[in-house]
Amino acid sequence: MVNRDTLSEPVARTQRKILLAAGPNVRERSTLPRVITPANVQIVIPVHNRRETTRICLLRLAELGVPDWAGVIVVDDGSTDGTAEMILRDHPWVHLLPADGTLWWTGAIRLGMETAIQHGAECILWLNDDTLPDPHTLERLVEHSQRTGGVCGAVCRGDDGRPIAYAGGWLPRNWPQPLAHLGGTAPLPVHWLHGNLVAIPAAVWQRCGLPDAAHMPHNLADISYTYDAHRSGIPVDLLPSATALAKVNESASYWSWLDPRLSRADLLRGLWSVKMWWYAPGVVRFQLHHFGWRGLPPLGFLFFKLSVLMVARGWFPARAWHGLKSTFGRR
Repeated sequence: MVNRDTLSEPVARTQRKILLAAGPNVRERSTLPRVITPANVQIVIPVHNRRETTRICLLRLAELGVPDWAGVIVVDDGSTDGTAEMILRDHPWVHLLPADGTLWWTGAIRLGMETAIQHGAECILWLNDDTLPDPHTLERLVEHSQRTGGVCGAVCRGDDGRPIAYAGGWLPRNWPQPLAHLGGTAPLPVHWLHGNLVAIPAAVWQRCGLPDAAHMPHNLADISYTYDAHRSGIPVDLLPSATALAKVNESASYWSWLDPRLSRADLLRGLWSVKMWWYAPGVVRFQLHHFGWRGLPPLGFLFFKLSVLMVARGWFPARAWHGLKSTFGRR
């Protein structure tokens, strides 16, 4: 998902380092043969108040020669930092869609997909602006999705050094479990994909429709949509040969409930904050949509655990939560 927090200068410096870290090939248009099949390919990029991040992402696409074979749609959801002006001035090949700041990630992706379909898209690529594709990654994703008729995603390493920051995974016990490591180079069937960099052929939206912006406006929407495809019998693959470098999201939106920086009030407010991963309407919709009555026990346990943690925070000092977080992880 797109982090809605305004990009700070330290983060902008990090993004510039990401561009350099990917190596000199990124700054040169590839001379290797194209591997994509003929298709109308549209790339949808949702953005919000991250002008420098968006600029670097578009530079990456231009330097890889992407405008030569794909359309690029940027949905600017109410940026106030000059993002739209930068795009219009420096990247006239981009189809810019302005919005009023109420779309969030899912609404922006949905609007971009609707526009791409109106332009005759046969394959749509989701791309977050803080994710920089390596050479030939986009072509490989398109080729694989066109050949299999399924959804496929890239393996995104993190700017913090982790080999897999965003990819995909499975749903044990009705909750997303991310992939921890890759066992080889062959395409890996999974249940769901992170939305950082995903290829979706026309057969998918013709069968599954578009992402659910009404009930999951930000978090879980990418997982839910790709899991819908999996449940419909559509292949959902992770492609190890398709790689990218992504900025790891360290905002409060993704902090563990055990993180001492979150107060009891923060935990409570998060239930109704679209930005937070435990946004109650989204979590409830995700469980009931995919699992029906079988989603009720996990929901009950999740919110019971949150209630216990909120009460326990009044009993234990903050240093105790550091130890619990390192022991038990995210939730």
